Amino acid sequence: MSPQPSLSRVIVSTIAVLAIVGLAWVILQIRSILVLLALGIIFAAAIEPLVFRLRRAGLRRGQAIMVVYLALFAVIGFALYIIVPLLVHQVTAFDAAVPDIFENLRQQALNNHNNLIRQQGYRALLRIEETYHRVRNSPEIGQDQAVGVVTSAFGVIFTIISLMIVAFYWMTEKATVKRVILGLFPFSRRARAHAIWDEIEYRIGGWTRGQLILMLVIGTLSGIFYYAIDLRFWLALAIFAGLTEAVPFIGPIIGGGVAALIALADSPEKALLVIVFATLLQQLEGAFLVPRIMKNAVGMNPLTVVLAVLIGGVLAGPLGALLAIPIGAACQVLVGNLLRLRDDFIASELRTLDVAPLSSRHFDTPFEPPSKRQASLQRQPEALAEAAHEALDAHPGPGR
Repeated sequence: MSPQPSLSRVIVSTIAVLAIVGLAWVILQIRSILVLLALGIIFAAAIEPLVFRLRRAGLRRGQAIMVVYLALFAVIGFALYIIVPLLVHQVTAFDAAVPDIFENLRQQALNNHNNLIRQQGYRALLRIEETYHRVRNSPEIGQDQAVGVVTSAFGVIFTIISLMIVAFYWMTEKATVKRVILGLFPFSRRARAHAIWDEIEYRIGGWTRGQLILMLVIGTLSGIFYYAIDLRFWLALAIFAGLTEAVPFIGPIIGGGVAALIALADSPEKALLVIVFATLLQQLEGAFLVPRIMKNAVGMNPLTVVLAVLIGGVLAGPLGALLAIPIGAACQVLVGNLLRLRDDFIASELRTLDVAPLSSRHFDTPFEPPSKRQASLQRQPEALAEAAHEALDAHPGPGR
């Protein structure tokens, strides 16, 4: 009969379970703040090299951060001043032309001689049009669909300012936070914990900077090509292609697919040009841009990236899929260092053991070189005879 648990153990276990449930509830309630904190830390890791260079020039950390912020505001403000008027005009024209575009595409599908294209293409266009109207007529995003995302212009501005404030104070107080957290580790483990911290920051910062550069390059190249072939709404489509570059795997497909549909409404030849360009651009990105731009990035294997994106998408939608890669990179660094720590511990334990290496003779192996094996076999009778003579000399018989 198994012993019954004591009352004190039951009380402690109950309190522990309630504490875990309460902590989970608190995290669920402040999840939008945690997402904002994560975005602020990622943004801080991205601009850290610029701040470091300005500090080497003689500025204090706070002054260096403010200089970087002012430079970013100047660049973004100038770009918006140049782009926004044309972009607003194109977006307005696109919204007005959407019914005509879908009607043109449906007519092309119905007039096609291929029965499969005529039926499946028409149905696919209907589904795309229904999705577009549903998204356009219901722009509000609930908290359960995307945590912390607001749709009003004031909310977006407030979120960006909050993110920059979080990044500012994170960079100014990071040394204190790091000292407190590293103080929780034993003195013998602090160096490794510090190295893990720096590696995580290095990878996340490299991924963020590389991703922003990739978005800028893809958007710029797409805009140049769309303008060259006189594609309608070329600026809006180029910006859309750059933004969708941030979405792993399916983002470039969505960006190129929308441009191909708009081009198809003009002519099949123009749509074919867009498809060829999108394919070549993806090949250029995979073979040239990513290896060079993302050389300081997370270094995650493809399976880990897929799993992280799927899990992030299920938990928090598109924003979770976007944050899944840097969070997965941090987890990969932690797991890799834990495995290296285990290997180092095993190696140190083996070095303390006094174990001599085994030779082939300990196993009576037939794979010993023939010359050595024959010499050993030839010496065995002589050694036995010599041992016998020594034994007789040491213990002579009664007749001797």
